[in-house]
Formats: sequence, structure tokens, C-alpha cells
Amino acid sequence: MSDTFLNASSFRHRFPWGLLVVCGALLAGVSLRCSASTGELWLDELWSLLKVSQLPNPVGILTTVKHDNNHILNSLWMWVCGPGHGAILYRLPSLIFSLMLLVLLIPRGRSIRRERNEVVGRWSVIWLTLVAFSYPLTLYGTEARGYSLTLLCAAAAFLSLTRLTTNAFDRGAIAIFAVAGILGIVSHAIYTLFLAPSVAWLLWNMRRSPLRENSRAILLGGIVPPVLVACALTLTFYRGMEIGGAPLLPYLEVAASTISVSFGGESLSSINPSVTGWSLFLCLAITLMCVAELVLWLRVGSPMASLVGLLLLTPWVAVIVLQPHFILPRYFVIQLFFAYLLAARFLDRLFRQGIVGSLVAISLIVAFIFANTHHTLTLARVGRSHFVEIFQGLTAQGIERTVTVGGDQDFQNGLRLAYARTVALQTSAILYIPNYRNAAAPPQFIVRETLEAYEVFSDEMIGPQGSAYKQIQRYRAPQLNGSHVTVYEIVR
Repeated sequence: MSDTFLNASSFRHRFPWGLLVVCGALLAGVSLRCSASTGELWLDELWSLLKVSQLPNPVGILTTVKHDNNHILNSLWMWVCGPGHGAILYRLPSLIFSLMLLVLLIPRGRSIRRERNEVVGRWSVIWLTLVAFSYPLTLYGTEARGYSLTLLCAAAAFLSLTRLTTNAFDRGAIAIFAVAGILGIVSHAIYTLFLAPSVAWLLWNMRRSPLRENSRAILLGGIVPPVLVACALTLTFYRGMEIGGAPLLPYLEVAASTISVSFGGESLSSINPSVTGWSLFLCLAITLMCVAELVLWLRVGSPMASLVGLLLLTPWVAVIVLQPHFILPRYFVIQLFFAYLLAARFLDRLFRQGIVGSLVAISLIVAFIFANTHHTLTLARVGRSHFVEIFQGLTAQGIERTVTVGGDQDFQNGLRLAYARTVALQTSAILYIPNYRNAAAPPQFIVRETLEAYEVFSDEMIGPQGSAYKQIQRYRAPQLNGSHVTVYEIVR
């Protein structure tokens, strides 16, 4: 089987099953992403909007807002739109880029154009299927931030590199790599986790034929432009950038939860040992599968295998060297994309092991589709956030004109309330009480939050000064996104 995605070997069937799978995956991917684009803006999205919406001109995006929630191109779109609009408008570019990624992965080759009953090799069809149904790629690909375009650029650059391995004089591939690199690094800093290893890989392979015969064009046309942009942004925009913060969890816990959820499992739980055990088992199995497939791919001497290996190794090296205060699953969305590639090759290998292997492969794909679709439908149903709805509901229930509210997360709730006031005027009646436990008078409502999916707050609680509260509403959060919220009202 060829190592080049665009020219993968074909397989024949009396009925065009491969073409049917491609069409089905595209339809499902589009439907799931559109459904996931609805609902309120969640914390990081509205934080980005609040940061840039008051700027007098877009230059301030580069010069004034040095914050990790400022994803330059996404912030520019938010500035153009201005405050007070529905969430879908701010998410529209991300949705479009996410759909473009699916189109980019459609298998192309001479076979699919020659006869209807021939399509490109199974592994590329499976890769498209996994990406189309992937819950994390749907989640991060449809939020109003820079991850969607970053991933699209990484995919386009990767496919351009596959073209260079077969045609070192492909000027179009060189141009795509350069343009994708510039857009990617401007979209989000995590593109460096793709750019650095891919540039290193290109420089190494340029030492050997046939790339060395076109090394000057590749160097000047493909490598230098995105590297210069990356260096310029690092020395100016990214230098001294303020980091917004996140829950401080062990690196391995974040990695295990990310891998588990990405293949249909759940996040690790400190309360539910069975969920943690199953998630760790799934994480270990997926890791071993990817490592084994990568080793087998490397053994056939494929240059693309070494590139994928570098791409998957780079974030681990970065974490070990930089020792950041925290890491988040979304930081590794590019690596997840290539983990699906290895999984697709592994499943294709199973297909070629006879009837039993084919049945096992089909079962695994169906399980992946079912579990990830369940996560995405949960996201569409419960939404990323409910705080505008919560604040609106509290103003409707309050007896006095001013409604007092306290909560577990004072800073985050201040941002949420500031955003709510731009889209729901009645929320201006809310007076937020910081540090409500030490307040002179107990607030009328208290908003409790937890990141633990299996933690359930009691129906009643005792607040400051011994005041009694009863639970009036509970909101669930989707996997890898947001907190589970419980709202209490004081008992009068």
C-alpha cells in the first residue's frame, strides 16, 4: 500500500461500499458539527469576545491584548462582528474550517475517477470516518476560537508534505506548506507543535535525494516564511503573554482522559473507580495500538511514518522541557488528528486478516462511532454553558429589584455576568457578591460548580450566617468542556 494519502491503493467491490462510507461520514460529520455549534458561548469564548470587543481598532489585537485567549484571526472576526450577537455568528468561521477539514480528507485518486466501484484505499476512508465522528475534533472545531483553522492548516501542510515525497519539484505543495504555516501560527500558538517537527523533518530529508535537488525552493519558499512569522510573533505577541489559568491536574491524568474520550471513553474520575479503571484500560490499549502501528509503518521505511512519529512525540518533549503549570486536552488537538491516522492504518490492517479480522475492525469502528456520537449529541443537548440562562432565570425569580448572587468561581462569574449583560438586559439587575461565604448578608442565590462528572451536590445546603438553601436547578456539562453547575436559592 502506498504511503501517499492522495495515491493510496484501491480496493474493489461489486457495490461501491467505500464511496458510500465516504458520503455517510461526510453527512454525519457535517450534521454533528452543525448541531455542536449551537448554545451559549462558554467561558473562554466569551472571555475572548470581552477582551477584543471594546478595542477602538483591530491593531489592538496584536498590541494590547496579550492574553492566551486572544487567538489573532478569531479575535479579528469577533472584533468585526462586535458584541451582542448570537453564539453561532462568532462560531461560524470555526464551523466552516471544521467542515473544510472533512472535505480536505476526502480520498482522491485515479481509481475513484475511473470507475464508480473503485475508491481509494481503506485506511484513508477510515481516517476520514474517525475524524468525522470524533467528539474532541467536533468540540474544539466548532467553538469560537482558533483551533479549527489551526488543525485545518496542519492537515493541509501534512498532505503537501506527502506530495513532496513523491514529487520534490511540486511548487504547489511548497506554497501550500508556506501559506498553511503562516495561517496556522497566526491562528494559535499550538501550531508550533506541528511546525517545529515538520520543519526539522523537511530539513533532514532535504539532505537526501530527491528533495535535495529542489532544496533551495523548499527552504526559501516553504520553510522560511512560516518560520519568520513564528519568530516574529514569539518575540512580540507571544512574549510576556498572560496565561488565563486552568485546573491544575497531573499531566498524565490529562493525557489519559484526553485519549480515553477521543476514542469513546470518559474522563478519569476521582469518585467513580470503575470509570477510571475502564478509561485507563482504553487509554493503554489505544497507546499500545498507535505505538505498534507506528513501529510497523517505520519498518517499511516510510518517510511519512517518521514525520508522524515526530509529531506525536513533540508535545511530550515540550511538556517535559517547559514544565507548564497546567496542560489542557485542547492543546493536543493536532496530535489527536494524527493518532486517528495511525488508528485508521491499524484498522485497515485488521480488515486484511480475513473474515474474523474484518468483523473485529467493523465492530471497533461501530463502537467508536456510537460512543463519539453519544458524546457529541450530549454536547448538542446540554450545551457548553448555561450562565446566561441561569442569570436570566434568577432575575425572573427574584422578588426584589436587585438580585444578589454568589458562587464558587468569582472571577469566572464576573466574566459570565459581564457577557450576559450584553445579550440579556434584564441581567443588569444582578448584584454579584464575591466571597459570599464571608459576606455581611447571605445572597439570594448561590451557584456551585464542579469539574467532577460524578460529584452530586446535596439538595440542601447551609450558607453563610447559617442560612438554609435549597437546590432549584442542575446543569450537566459535556466531556472535556466546562463545569457541572448547581443553583441554590435561599429558603425564606
